[in-house]
Amino acid sequence: MLAQFNGDVAMLDQAIAELDPVVALLSLVQITGDRTLLHKFGPALEGTQHKLREAFVSFGDQDGPGAASADIAADVRNRLKLALLAAKSPVLPNLDMPLFRVMSHLALGMDIPEMSLAPAFQHAGFTTDTRVQKAKAVPPAGFKVLVVGAGMMGINAAVKLQQAGFDYTVLERLDAVGGNWLENTYPGAAVDTPSRVYSFSFEPNGSWTRFYPTGPEFLSYLTRVADTYGINANIAFGTTVEGARWDEARQLWVVSARRGHESVTYEANELIMAVGPNNTPHYPDVANLETFKGPVLHGARWDKSVDLTGKKVVLVGTGCSGVQIATALADTVGELTIIQRQPEHIIPNPTAHDPVDPLEIWQMENIPFVVQWKRLQSLASALSDMHGMIMKDEDYAAKTGGFGPINDAMRRMCKAYLESHFPDDPDMRALLWPTYPVFAKRPILDCGFYDTLKKQHVKIVRGSLAEAYDGGIVLADGTRIDCDAILLATGYNLFFGRQFDITGRSGKTLKDAFDPYPYSYEGMLIPDFPNFVFMGAPYSYLVANHAVVSEQQVHYIIELLQWMVDENLSSVDVTQAATRAFVDEMDTNLARTAWVQCGDAHGYYRDKGKKVILAVPRHNSHIWHVTRLPRTGDFTVKRVPGAEPVQVREPDLLTI
Repeated sequence: MLAQFNGDVAMLDQAIAELDPVVALLSLVQITGDRTLLHKFGPALEGTQHKLREAFVSFGDQDGPGAASADIAADVRNRLKLALLAAKSPVLPNLDMPLFRVMSHLALGMDIPEMSLAPAFQHAGFTTDTRVQKAKAVPPAGFKVLVVGAGMMGINAAVKLQQAGFDYTVLERLDAVGGNWLENTYPGAAVDTPSRVYSFSFEPNGSWTRFYPTGPEFLSYLTRVADTYGINANIAFGTTVEGARWDEARQLWVVSARRGHESVTYEANELIMAVGPNNTPHYPDVANLETFKGPVLHGARWDKSVDLTGKKVVLVGTGCSGVQIATALADTVGELTIIQRQPEHIIPNPTAHDPVDPLEIWQMENIPFVVQWKRLQSLASALSDMHGMIMKDEDYAAKTGGFGPINDAMRRMCKAYLESHFPDDPDMRALLWPTYPVFAKRPILDCGFYDTLKKQHVKIVRGSLAEAYDGGIVLADGTRIDCDAILLATGYNLFFGRQFDITGRSGKTLKDAFDPYPYSYEGMLIPDFPNFVFMGAPYSYLVANHAVVSEQQVHYIIELLQWMVDENLSSVDVTQAATRAFVDEMDTNLARTAWVQCGDAHGYYRDKGKKVILAVPRHNSHIWHVTRLPRTGDFTVKRVPGAEPVQVREPDLLTI
């Protein structure tokens, strides 16, 4: 392994000296296979774990190890150095669950709840194989899978379909992978989830340069994953899907698409929509917008050729993209007026702009298992019980008048953060303080927005955009604001597949089925649309980051397809009864959440401004377990004519 360090023992010494002593011990155990080191050194290192100061998690200053544990840490680090210089393959690259339970306690300084133990094992990156069913047969010749979309979900699906041996094609309307991250090029575009966990568990990235990566850096990660797994050869770029229909007689999907001026048709046994809910820019209804003589830019369709230097600019919207654009452009424009329809909860984000120490990058790139253990540490808050964060605690509310213990604590944190920025400005505090619970709208991780609002040439105005004239805009209350450019940070249209002409088994379209509101079974399936998976369908969001959600759904898809192969099934269709039971459970539990009990909050969580369909009122670890295998009783199936389920072959006794 010395060659891996290019002979740079000095760099190795420095990296190990700065490495979290607990992570050093865990790496040492896996490299050497010596489990007794946990008992020998673990107790002395308890409580010395390095912890990131991240949004949603607030830690006090680190005191570091005491004298006794410092000696232990030095011993562990020296042993790790010797093990690395020995250049031997790790003895324990794969951990059993009892050992992971013990090691994860040391990594986090707490026990992972039992329901979260297996999800943590996967999402931290300690396994790349999550298959549950042992395959009885390989996918037969001619069994084809079609994936629509080569964004984060589509890339994930392609990698796992390829590994499972399925013949697949991805249709992508753009000319490269990346989806929204390819199109979102507005100033300040960045991921608002920590980089360590906003990536695939099967391809953890130790090379992030920032704790919250910029859009271009995240796009480069997705591009690299596609290249690493060689999936580009299976992607038809520049291909726009227009619709699909289920052919009951032939038991397959016929998909219509357009490539340039050419109409193309695909056929597949399974159709996977991986387009996500954020499909096209949402433009507000603004009278006379065409009369405005300056540029009108939307965050989702940014034109980099427009020079805003020194211009008088109006920015509409204070959601995630709005605060990022405002912060990024404030020092470029001449005047910036921000139009805020409703205040948002702004959460302190200590590492928003922080670069990752190059030494830490080196540790994760060069010392085995460091990236996985650090990833687990970043996942910690999502693995625990979250009582009173989203679900209203009625007993607590009756006693305190609040919503729930965690929700109220976060609201107090947000208020204190606001007051710390505007201690002598009660008007600004009133303007920026929301009246609804946290999570009734998506909370915003501060990327410098409050500091931006303090700039002399920046002002924020409560109101909504109603009209435009040649030299500016008019708010709903009649206020006129002159400007040279209008920037719209007004989000996306959330179609949930209603933009496609998709016709199911009975001849009903998906758009018809989703009237009055979209719905699903387990956030993926819709009855009367056999062999059809809609990744990120209603009731699948707001419970975990997109990487986590998509991996769990892709796992379910592979298990569903393997069931079809093993049983020689030509179609599987979730029943109306199972779907109704799921939807009723979701709606009943959603009624107790901040998403529904939202006060005066508005926004994209509510389809047509009314019904919450985006969110799922379950802890993510619960979702992980219920998506391990299809519940076969929830489906009606058809078998390939003349075929029987594949039989497991029993070994014959051989003789000599």
